[in-house]
Amino acid sequence: MEKKKVLLDLTDLGNPTSGFGQIEKSFAEYYSKLEDDALSFHFLLPQNYESSFGKQVETTCAPGKLRKLFSKGFPETDLWHSVTQQQLCHKRGKPDKFLLTIHDLNYLREKGFFSRLKHHFILQRAINQADAVTCISKFVAKEVEEHFDLKGKPLRVIYNGVENITDKPESKPAFVTKKPFFFTIGQVRPKKNLHLLVDMMRHFPNHDLYICGDDHFKYAQKVREHIEALETRNAFLVGKITNEEKVWLYRRCEAFLFPSIGEGFGLPPIEAMQFGRAVFISNSTCLPEICGNCATIWSDLQPDAMASVVETRLKGFYDDTAYLEKLKSHAATFSYEKLFAAYMSLYKEMLFGKS
Repeated sequence: MEKKKVLLDLTDLGNPTSGFGQIEKSFAEYYSKLEDDALSFHFLLPQNYESSFGKQVETTCAPGKLRKLFSKGFPETDLWHSVTQQQLCHKRGKPDKFLLTIHDLNYLREKGFFSRLKHHFILQRAINQADAVTCISKFVAKEVEEHFDLKGKPLRVIYNGVENITDKPESKPAFVTKKPFFFTIGQVRPKKNLHLLVDMMRHFPNHDLYICGDDHFKYAQKVREHIEALETRNAFLVGKITNEEKVWLYRRCEAFLFPSIGEGFGLPPIEAMQFGRAVFISNSTCLPEICGNCATIWSDLQPDAMASVVETRLKGFYDDTAYLEKLKSHAATFSYEKLFAAYMSLYKEMLFGKS
């Protein structure tokens, strides 16, 4: 029997430091090595993207801006999987089946009225074309059901996988001082609420705070202004860091702080739990769902209240070895094995029917 072809839209692979880029990298690494009797795989890659994925997969580069509205040049495929909702503006080929994965509806909280309308139109059109829809958390699935017409199409939750990075190489960042420190990482955007962490550091003069991640956004200037006004001089916006530096910081931070109010999954808190670190999160979007009872929730996002919660929770935190193991066990539940087993099952269900 001839194998069915599954195309994975990985056109965000060219952004390796973004969350979507990391997710697509994991898909590429897994499916480039997978041998299956019923399915073969084809990767749609960013324009001019050069990489070798071996003989197991075929690849096609996405068309340029002037051609993205046309399907000419796309390979014939039995199932097209848009791994994220990032690239829904370019035209797909004519697959027999279309699977759409939705990671978040953050535009509802981040964009202006007309931009929200545009995003909503594009996503509803993709949902109309899809044969099935997946979401990366129950929170996202609930939002999709509330804001879109699924037209009776199946929607299921498949949690992201999180790579275990505890055995990866590490490197001490040059910016680290001798003080104990708090750590956070992510794009420096308004939804991350990082200015609140800076203000909170007035209560921790003997600690440092390292804010790491892409800081080219306008909001980064607001964070810098808060840092400049901080008399304790113990908060640092350091920009992007290497994976090796990230591992070093996770392993040694006294706490990982994540007051974000715009997440579809929230990967960094789970990475911090892999190292058995104390994690503090907002009571917002998917974070309580993903972190379970393994993170401390800030119910009040006011710097003074946040500082009080951190100070109280950290007393004796690392003496409870059983709880630290619980954190690590919880983080391990978000495995790539579960993620890709779920998608393989869904691919075959869509192409061959339920077994």
